[in-house]
Amino acid sequence: MMRISKIWKQILCFNLVLLFSFSSFAQQDPSLLDTYTPFDNRSYQEFPIITIKVIVHVMQRSAESPENFENNEEGRKQIKGIIDNCNLFYSKLTDPSIVVDSRPPTIHDSRIRFRLDDIRYHVDSIGWDRNKFTIVYGGQWPFRVDSVSKETRELFFFNLNAYRGFNQSDSLVVSNPNGPIVLHKEAVRKSGKTTIVKVKENISSLEPINATYFKRKDYNCSSDNWKNFTDADNDHLHIFMTGASSKRIQFGCAPSPYYMNVSNYIYGGGWAGDKLTAHEIGHTIGLGHTNYPQFKDLPRSDKFCSGCSCNSTTISNNIMGYNGCRNYLSPNQIGHIYRLYSTQAKRIRITTACEHNPDSTIIVCKQKKWERSRTIQGDLVVKKKSTLEISGDIYMAVGATIFIEKKARLILKDGSISSGCGASWNGIVFCRKFKRNRIKTPKRKKGELVLEGSSKLEDVKR
Repeated sequence: MMRISKIWKQILCFNLVLLFSFSSFAQQDPSLLDTYTPFDNRSYQEFPIITIKVIVHVMQRSAESPENFENNEEGRKQIKGIIDNCNLFYSKLTDPSIVVDSRPPTIHDSRIRFRLDDIRYHVDSIGWDRNKFTIVYGGQWPFRVDSVSKETRELFFFNLNAYRGFNQSDSLVVSNPNGPIVLHKEAVRKSGKTTIVKVKENISSLEPINATYFKRKDYNCSSDNWKNFTDADNDHLHIFMTGASSKRIQFGCAPSPYYMNVSNYIYGGGWAGDKLTAHEIGHTIGLGHTNYPQFKDLPRSDKFCSGCSCNSTTISNNIMGYNGCRNYLSPNQIGHIYRLYSTQAKRIRITTACEHNPDSTIIVCKQKKWERSRTIQGDLVVKKKSTLEISGDIYMAVGATIFIEKKARLILKDGSISSGCGASWNGIVFCRKFKRNRIKTPKRKKGELVLEGSSKLEDVKR
């Protein structure tokens, strides 16, 4: 326990960009989310497990000194363990530590999974380095050096705008007739309306013209690795395991459904690092931080305290909080995820819902109504004299087929049936009786497809 606590104290968990972007989410209608929420008592045929396809990219600083996971059996085993633990966090949920007024029933399995499809290693110091220092140009920078005291090693700028820049940097770039040189700051202060920068070096022979500073630029949330190393692939969630050049602290950022980043895992790692990864994955699948509650079934206040113990008043045990527990998701959070991956083609295509699996075939008997959108990984069979009425959009796996038996009806009300996977599905077959290898067309009283309102079939192969 002491080791885990120490690790947590080293973690700088997340970027403020995420804090502001997710805090602006409007709270969604709970009744709508309830339709998509896989409560424990709901069947797995109605609410099948959503499996997101993952590729992990290990960015190594150099072949001699990777400063990351090694490209060997042990390294791959560790990475697989991270994904396995993420699956554990999302499938073994507990009760909330902070109970809201109208407590909804706890969901113990979110039915969200992550499948590790590949581990790829890249020796690339630029891709590894997520924190860079760059010379600041643009606007008023660089500032003119208005005066110099060579005896006291001080540069004078007759404005206070220069103070903020030089105050945040240890070094500055000074131009002179022989070209730019780098000096190291000893101190910076204000005097009236003047900014005074004292440097460590002897400047008796320096004739400065202007000066600027080095600014740290954080690439943890950048899309550069995703673009450079995957060609902006949007058929997987790409997890980049990178490094950071400024400090050996663990860090994460997840601004997209297609990519996320976890820096310096090998220095912070372990169980705490696995929880950090699960938290960042939560951002990729649509969840915000809990200090600004995204949904009404979350506490109004959730104190962020990295690695701290959870309690019943101020620090929740939510995966999307900053805490040492991270073993709970609310029904609205889970319903929101399930809805996104049941209605948005750009998210559906990174799941296994696009992979046709006959074992996942859905058979509809008697009268049934579907009042939400959903994905179908297998085939869909409407049995003889049965009726399936659909209000919503249906996304079929590539190569999947809808079979309508004799005297059966499929009614689509202002919705669409498509693949959502960038390919085609097999379309509709009218048959006497569904037998996968022996499909016979009925001679009379065949089944019926009814398209009401604006309903349509798209991406049909035949």
